[in-house]
Formats: sequence, C-alpha cells, structure tokens
Amino acid sequence: MRLAGIVGGAAIVAFAAAYLFASFVLYPPAEAFGLSVEVPDLYDATAAEARELVRGAGLTVGETVEVADPAAKEGRVVAQSPLPGQALRPGGEVRLAISAGPARVRIPNLLGFEEGAAVAVLERAGFHVERSHEIDDEPAGRIARMQPAPGTERELPATVVLVVSSGPPGAVPEDTAAGDAGAAAGEEPR
Repeated sequence: MRLAGIVGGAAIVAFAAAYLFASFVLYPPAEAFGLSVEVPDLYDATAAEARELVRGAGLTVGETVEVADPAAKEGRVVAQSPLPGQALRPGGEVRLAISAGPARVRIPNLLGFEEGAAVAVLERAGFHVERSHEIDDEPAGRIARMQPAPGTERELPATVVLVVSSGPPGAVPEDTAAGDAGAAAGEEPR
C-alpha cells in the first residue's frame, strides 16, 4: 500500500512540474513579460475609426467583411474578433465585420404561381406577405399581380402584396358549381 502512495504522489508531482514547464517556459503568457495589448472596443465605430484604434493600440487589422444588418448604420463595426478587453501580443490581428446596412432583395416573379407556393417563396426570402383577391383571367388561386412589381429591389423587412385571382369574369366558384349541378338534378341544396 505504501508503495502505491509513493507512486501516486510521484505522478502528481511529475504532472504539476510538466504543467508549470509548459505554462511558463514553452507557452508563457504575454503579460508575464509585459508584452500584451488590450483589444479596444470597436463596436459602432466607423471602419476608418476602427482601423485607427487598432493601429493606435499596436495591433493590425486582419480580415474585414461586410454583413447585412438592419439595425446598424452602414459602415459601422457590428462584430470584432478578438472581443474588446482581450489581450493580444503586439502586432496581433483584429478581424472586423462592417455593416452593409439592411439586406436588399429583388422581388421574384411569381405571376401565375399557385398562391401557397408564392407565399412560401416570399416568406423564405424574408418578405412579409399580404393578399387580396380579385376577378382576373388567371385561373382561381393563381397570382395575377404583385405590388411592388417583380424585379423591384427592396430593403428587408418589406411587404409584398399578392393579388390572387378569383377566376375569370363569370366563372362560378367550385363549391357553388357543385351545388348548382345538384339542384339541376333535382337534389336539395345542402
């Protein structure tokens, strides 16, 4: 039993020594040598201001991407990596995401589409959909017109009004046509 205790204790001491060697010799923290720079808070700064702040802190600007953001003004920083307050070695890289403003989407041409399919396409694209019905030469349930017109570009969120055909003039709705056929055959209307 005593031998097991000695071997266990030796293993713990060896692990602790290896951990300390790796932590302070192989991969020392930058702040141990006064070599760290705090990442500045760049949120809502313009792209030019952010670059100036990063360079002023002794860091470099890395990859910069534009992302659609309906809540942020165009040209403003909406994300950064590393986060504000984290430490980097001098010359370390800070990546930025700059707002391109709200997403702009072209309204697809859904004229003649079945109502349900047209609604699904528009909602997946990020549009709000309103519907109205009117008599039109298109078959009943098909899209006769759209407001705004297909091909128009809009910032999201935006609303598209689908004008759904009730059928051609003089067409009898299906449920009424079935009742009329029964009445002609002498059946009582239901």
